[in-house]
Amino acid sequence: MGYIAFSLLIPCYRHPLAIVISRVLKCTASSTILPMHPFRFGVQLKSSGSIEHILSVVSRVESLGYDVITVPDHIDQSMSPFVLLGYLASKTGLTLGTMVLSNDFRSPVIVAREAAALATISQGRFELGVGAGWQGADYLQMGLSMESPSVRVSRLEEALSIIKDAFSKEEVSFDGKFYQLDRFALHPRLSDEVVPKLVVGGGGKRVLSIAAKFGDVVSINPSLRHGEYAKETLQEMSEESYLRKCEWVQSKLGALGRSVELHCRSAFVYVGDDHYEVVSQMAGSFGLDPLEAYKMPPLLIGSVDDVVQQLLYRRQRFGFSYWSVHEGDVESFAPVVNALKGR
Repeated sequence: MGYIAFSLLIPCYRHPLAIVISRVLKCTASSTILPMHPFRFGVQLKSSGSIEHILSVVSRVESLGYDVITVPDHIDQSMSPFVLLGYLASKTGLTLGTMVLSNDFRSPVIVAREAAALATISQGRFELGVGAGWQGADYLQMGLSMESPSVRVSRLEEALSIIKDAFSKEEVSFDGKFYQLDRFALHPRLSDEVVPKLVVGGGGKRVLSIAAKFGDVVSINPSLRHGEYAKETLQEMSEESYLRKCEWVQSKLGALGRSVELHCRSAFVYVGDDHYEVVSQMAGSFGLDPLEAYKMPPLLIGSVDDVVQQLLYRRQRFGFSYWSVHEGDVESFAPVVNALKGR
């Protein structure tokens, strides 16, 4: 059985198969583009099952050594994020997060109040992920008009400014295109020890510039401007596309004098020794060369050792230290977490 052994590719290329693959994998000591943070690993809950099922999953996630539990905000997939996370705050010691709230669904004042309450209840274990909103079905179900990406991103920028100021200032007045506030204040005020990290990301230059300005964690994603996963989404998962986005974020951070943690959410995970057969079938269904699939940053494919080496490489190459997998990948990915936790 032939397969790509990343442990042979990094840091040098000696295996015959590795000689071929070295043409497409550029592993160099000088490729680091951002300060490297220790690895963190999160799990995205489906959060649409029974509360008993959710508690069972959360307990298992914690026992396996993961760091973070996050929930989505899609109307047809999840419970109310703040209500669920408020309940979980008393049931687990994990960090809790939204991945991510759709900004158009709530006033930033409501988001700031709910986030502050959850940060206080959890004693600083809450991270607030907010995005511009992208899934067309959500807007249809809510009876909301889904405006152009540029409008949604502009509204997100104003909302993030309000939320960030609410966390740090005694009161916030704001006169923008989308929001106007007069002396809004959190009661009680947040202590510095529990202020939530802001998690902001996207796939386009403008939203990534906003993420670099406001985010404590910047999440690099494919662009979802079409309101659904499309053929172009797969093209945006290439190594070259992700590297361009990371370099863009780095340039903005440099100009702002800021440092952030970089996040990547997995799109496909397969950890096992028979991975080449699996990825060949998966890649074939999309008309994709299997070698290209192995290179895509959000695809984590290989044996345990292979995936460990992939993540070490991708932290060096792109700066990714915070990784999220989906609920269904918790068990198979756990040995990777165990190998890299704290490194």
